[in-house]
Amino acid sequence: MAPSIRRSARATQTSVKDRHPASTRTSAKSTRPKTSRRTAQSSGSESENGYASADVKDEKVERESDSTGEVAIKPSDKDDKLAARKVSAWTADSNASPYPDFGHPTVKECQIAHRVLGEMHQSEVDKEFEDPDTPETIPHVLDAMIVGVLSQATGWSNAKRAMAGMREAYGSVFAYDNIIKGGMDKLRDALKPGGLHVRKSGLIMGILDQVKKEYPDWNMDRLFDVDDQVAMQELIKYKGIGPKSASVVMTWCLKRKSFTVDTHVYRIAGLWKWRPESAPREKTQAHLDAVIPDELKFDLHFLLIQHGRVCPACRGGAKAGQSCTAKEEMTKQMRA
Repeated sequence: MAPSIRRSARATQTSVKDRHPASTRTSAKSTRPKTSRRTAQSSGSESENGYASADVKDEKVERESDSTGEVAIKPSDKDDKLAARKVSAWTADSNASPYPDFGHPTVKECQIAHRVLGEMHQSEVDKEFEDPDTPETIPHVLDAMIVGVLSQATGWSNAKRAMAGMREAYGSVFAYDNIIKGGMDKLRDALKPGGLHVRKSGLIMGILDQVKKEYPDWNMDRLFDVDDQVAMQELIKYKGIGPKSASVVMTWCLKRKSFTVDTHVYRIAGLWKWRPESAPREKTQAHLDAVIPDELKFDLHFLLIQHGRVCPACRGGAKAGQSCTAKEEMTKQMRA
């Protein structure tokens, strides 16, 4: 069996170190409540539930300045309706796979994939976790939400560039009062090195505006004390947070057994027949989260990402006719 991906206390310290010194929030709790079996899932296509507008599509964000020059996002009835649709769509598949008659991957297929991919890619995944900007734990819920937005529709290297820009501009990625006070243009410039800065600056400002109204001290860590269903519903109600970004929070912060489907995982799931051919990413996440054993979810997610970066057959833009060594070995072991 492939060794589990290393998770050190160092990463937690890195995240805490990055906190803004003016923060008044309390630290995340050291103990975590017992969680239910079901975790981050979703359903529906982009046109059906608006998930794409939350996790993928560009957002048009209205903003206004008060007498102090601070930027505020205008409230919108459309936002409330979108949040309700997102929660409703996710809830529809929150207790089982949306494809109950689709038989893959089996538990054995998951175990073999974990073993084979671990033998191929474990060292590279370990190196990534040695990077101080790749935390094993993000100790506060809102911080994890912001990291989730920064990692949307891009690679982790670009997300790190955006975080570096925020540190230079504000002293911390999580200096929320300073971010709001600095305004949209400053945030946009800070995020520019990571790309998609226009969209992501709008999303972040919108989220901070929503959070500030409900959590004036920025402390959303009460989600540590609720079950998976309640936590997921709370997260995806925010504009800019869809199932993928919410799953990042569930996994990296709340330490729930959630399986996240990013671009690499979605592509490989199609190539390996781990999802119906026409399944959208949101339903694919719901399906895989339901069928992959809890103990494999965290490791298998990162192993699949690494495989999707380097495999001649499974990486983005791969030419037809390339062979996947991992899939060949998995097929061999399934037949043994």
